[in-house]
Amino acid sequence: MNKAAFPVIALFIGIFIHVVLVMAISAESEPLIPLLTMLLMAEFGVILTVIGSFMGGKLILTTGFNLKTGLATLGCMVVAIMLGIEGVGLWDYINSID
Repeated sequence: MNKAAFPVIALFIGIFIHVVLVMAISAESEPLIPLLTMLLMAEFGVILTVIGSFMGGKLILTTGFNLKTGLATLGCMVVAIMLGIEGVGLWDYINSID
């Protein structure tokens, strides 16, 4: 796989994971996916997008600025923060069940 394509792939996978989590949590009764699965999805998404951000930043520093790589790196950073907040929100939801 080309190293330049990884931030873009990580961005799309992270967005997909975030959309699935938002749709699963938006149900007013019970979540559509088990809580442990949602926590693992959020953690995997954060790790993947942080690696995408790191690799994109490293690529920008070594080869120069490219708009596609720059936008993918910035998008990975934003999605990593959003998934991190979503994961912390899931822990707050778990603590409020009892």
